[in-house]
Amino acid sequence: MIKSIKKAYNLLRFKARDLKTRKKRSSKWTKLQKDFLEKNPVCALCGGTERLNVHHKKPFHLYPELELDENNLITLCMGDKDCHLVIAHGNNFSYYCSNIDLYIKQYKLGSKTFKELSVLAKKERQK
Repeated sequence: MIKSIKKAYNLLRFKARDLKTRKKRSSKWTKLQKDFLEKNPVCALCGGTERLNVHHKKPFHLYPELELDENNLITLCMGDKDCHLVIAHGNNFSYYCSNIDLYIKQYKLGSKTFKELSVLAKKERQK
């Protein structure tokens, strides 16, 4: 029950994340997001296919010029593992983790477990 409430709370925070930024999204963002998910239809970390999001490796609020740069995008899920929240944001959407590519590589190679990465992401998260 508590996990479900926490998940719902974090999902609401995710949906409202752009309200805090003064920078406006490009009118091209919605289409780019849809097209990117069609080209990249699985979570880059766990391989999940449910509740996929497009994540900016370098966050939009700090690097608005990279908003539409596909090299700055990655597909992550908000499914069972919550890869987007737990790994890319260190379990808090107010932060971001700059090592997402390294974390994915370590997970795929088997050198780090999901739990180990979640601890690392929480320690290394940045505003």
